[in-house]
Amino acid sequence: MTIQGLSLELKAGRFMPVYIFDGEEPFFIDRALEMIINESLLENERDFNLNVLYGRDTDALTVISHAKRYPMMSERNVVIVREAQDLKDIELLSNYVKAPQSSTILALGIKGKKLDRRKALFKTLRNSSNAIHIEFKKIYENQISTWINTEAKALGLNMSDKASILLAESIGSDLSRIMQELEKLLGYLGNNNDVTSEVIEKVTGFSREFNNFELIKAIASKNLTKSYRIAKSMGENSKRNPIIVTISILFSSFSKSLIYSSIEDRNPKNISEKLKISEYALRDIALINQNYSRHKLIRIIGYLRDADRQAKGMGGLNLKDEIILNELLFKILY
Repeated sequence: MTIQGLSLELKAGRFMPVYIFDGEEPFFIDRALEMIINESLLENERDFNLNVLYGRDTDALTVISHAKRYPMMSERNVVIVREAQDLKDIELLSNYVKAPQSSTILALGIKGKKLDRRKALFKTLRNSSNAIHIEFKKIYENQISTWINTEAKALGLNMSDKASILLAESIGSDLSRIMQELEKLLGYLGNNNDVTSEVIEKVTGFSREFNNFELIKAIASKNLTKSYRIAKSMGENSKRNPIIVTISILFSSFSKSLIYSSIEDRNPKNISEKLKISEYALRDIALINQNYSRHKLIRIIGYLRDADRQAKGMGGLNLKDEIILNELLFKILY
């Protein structure tokens, strides 16, 4: 089941006694738990019928004790366990899942990991008609701008494709931060709901001209003047543009280009799915492949590994970030 499917079920009043959410995407886990709270109880029912626990501060027996309580002046008793990855004796919940309290909704959020598929709790969930288990995986890079557009539309924002791509570039895959920026846009725009790339620059302070992604475009096209101009600007504000991040993004791009060089099927849709990037980002990968030989790509990946070690202070040298970046650009471009 997806987050959208869960939302439809809850809004229709179709609740299950037990929900367990796990996986690598904490944003969806938090959203799923909030949806259960909002759809299962009225605000005036929550004082007596909502218990929010944290895995590090509780144990399975306490969770079960709360779950076995009867609701007061409400149809349901709701027990939420956040950060349930810290619940050390979580496997003890297996017997409760087999015979849950019919008037209780128990929901656990397990962030950054999955239930052990070999153990009793997962096997009980898999075979139970009383429980739903959903694993929330990270959104791929090529899906983030589409997700932004969907969320923006739900908030009443009319977002251009360029604006959503720029927001994705400026923040990356942190969905919680992206949502914060979208909510900030609502306050900034007032009655005007049109979001352009210029608006994104003003609100986020992220310049499209001087950032890692424009640096990649300049390097991909072998534009020496622009590459050094962008690098100089980024070097002057190293706190906002840490070199470790720049090296990581460059490494990802050149590694993907090396993979691209060995793919025979050049259908953009198929390649973007294989490389887990958007077709928009694929343009830079294809341009790198066009302007750099396979042998050069292999050498560049080696240069990037060396630069990463230098940036982390390994090898005895303590070089400034701008020096490391300038030397790296020289090796890549010449």
